[in-house]
Amino acid sequence: MSQPLSIWENAARTELMEKLYFLDGRDNPAHCHANTFTGLGVEIQIRNRVNKEKEITDKWNNLLGNQ
Repeated sequence: MSQPLSIWENAARTELMEKLYFLDGRDNPAHCHANTFTGLGVEIQIRNRVNKEKEITDKWNNLLGNQ
């Protein structure tokens, strides 16, 4: 079970989600998820995972070259 967020951690999370909301254009009524945070956290988790996988791939490509 995870620990509850502190007031400061929750405030930081809220601020980040709001920033991402506007960066994604969810304030635009034409956006498919307009006026919601639905799926936004999952999209960021996917982005972070893909970036980590790219780091690993790049490392091994550099180590192995064209083998």
